[in-house]
Amino acid sequence: MKGSTLKPVVRAIVRGSLIGVALLYAGSVAPLALTSTAEAADKPRIGGTLKLGNAKGIGTPIPFVAFTSIPEYIKNNMYEPLVNYDQKGDIHPWLAESWSPNADSSEWTFKIRKGVKFHNGKELTAEDVVWSARHIMDPANGAAGQGQLAGNVVEATAVDKYTVKFKAPGPRGLLPEVLANTSTLHIAPAGSLAKGQQKMKGGAPPSGTGPFKFKSWTPGQELHVVRHDDYWGGAAYLDGVRFIVIRAKAARAAAVQAGDVHLTERLGPTFVQRIDSKRIKGLHYMPIGAAGLRILTFNTQSAPVSDPRVRRAIALSLDKVAILNEATFGLGVPVLTWGVPNTDWETSLGFKWKRNVAEAKRLLKEAGYSGQPITLGATRGQGDPWTEPIMRQAAEAGIKFSLQNLGGAELIKKTIAGEIHVSVYGAGGTGEPLVANVQHLGCAEGKHGVSNVTRYCTPELEKLVTQYMEEPDRAKRLAIWKKFAKTYFVDDVVHYIVGWSNIRNYVWRDEVKNWERGPTQEYWHAKGGLWRTWLEPK
Repeated sequence: MKGSTLKPVVRAIVRGSLIGVALLYAGSVAPLALTSTAEAADKPRIGGTLKLGNAKGIGTPIPFVAFTSIPEYIKNNMYEPLVNYDQKGDIHPWLAESWSPNADSSEWTFKIRKGVKFHNGKELTAEDVVWSARHIMDPANGAAGQGQLAGNVVEATAVDKYTVKFKAPGPRGLLPEVLANTSTLHIAPAGSLAKGQQKMKGGAPPSGTGPFKFKSWTPGQELHVVRHDDYWGGAAYLDGVRFIVIRAKAARAAAVQAGDVHLTERLGPTFVQRIDSKRIKGLHYMPIGAAGLRILTFNTQSAPVSDPRVRRAIALSLDKVAILNEATFGLGVPVLTWGVPNTDWETSLGFKWKRNVAEAKRLLKEAGYSGQPITLGATRGQGDPWTEPIMRQAAEAGIKFSLQNLGGAELIKKTIAGEIHVSVYGAGGTGEPLVANVQHLGCAEGKHGVSNVTRYCTPELEKLVTQYMEEPDRAKRLAIWKKFAKTYFVDDVVHYIVGWSNIRNYVWRDEVKNWERGPTQEYWHAKGGLWRTWLEPK
């Protein structure tokens, strides 16, 4: 896509499950270096059915549709991608054992792993990959990954029994990262669904290749999967998993305490504080990936925050560690960018904001700011723990925020319309931070896209992001990212990142061993998850 504007690249690269401004409002990524539950167990134990309490059901067991959020994480145990993320968001071979681009990365060739068996005993071949890709790209089939895959792949063809070639509409240096999102492309047997089919027929969904296979489903209540003994990665230790729908947070908390489930999700900081303080014994926890990256997003076209000196002054007036301690009960992790803590995407700049009220006052005076109201938008109730310390700290530098507590949809609507100076938002995504958040940079010939609520568009930005998306070499992408991040987060302060909030958590019982979530909320990843988890008797 050399010589073109950014808009087509941006539109094409958006993750299927993270479309539009909704991600910026509610998105997320893995916030911490993770620990597993293997510490207390020496050897895997075979057997047992793990009961997992889910906040919602799957909609339908069939692949391709209803393949975002919790339904995606559940179905990932049955249906797999060509490449897969580990906990750090790095790419690993999966159903494809290798891949390579042509000279300009407009075509990618994937070598399919030999000997992979579907749950029905059929061997995986290139034909199945091609059929799955074409089925997803056809809008008539309602696949969750349709927009993402069709935006990055023009055609998929089988070169031979174990080789697939993807032709892109232009350079796509990050196509493997796009395909690592399981909602974009996962594999089912060729011809296993009719055109437009979105409901299960014959009492079971199509076979997958994953470590677990379908056993039964009670809509709105439970999905039961059992071990796939011929799994190419090594059979799971568990006999199976029962994904049990428990919608109320309090009910999930009670269920894991009582032993009605072994593992549950989306419990809050007050509950895990009780685990930390030993008031609840026999339970463990870790933050889930979608706990939320909290940011201040600026409308760079609306005075007074259209002046970068005012935006920098706001950043200098704040102490993000103090904000996180207050808003997240000390569970939050401060960051500078969209990057995951302790990765080179986050640490490569070597810069940290330090509160400096005197310098903030100097910049405000230089910019001619004299206390006029700056609207601060936040979600009613949910935003209160953030806006209170932000407004209090900023006031010490003479910044006058005028708070607008809004419903979530109204906040998004007003921010898109440019009616708010600063909004408390969230962001995130799996893997490289620019891949996951590029939709928020949409610019074409100086005009911002709908999801670019900052309205920040410069020729330099368009050039850097286009170069990044076309570059297949990670080290070179990191160098481009550093230039982008310094301008975007430090010099021009388009976003001020507070940090990962970590206010929703997985909780599990002592008998669950070797449990690890994925880079975001997934129940598996390239090196572990439910397929490498086992149960020890009490």
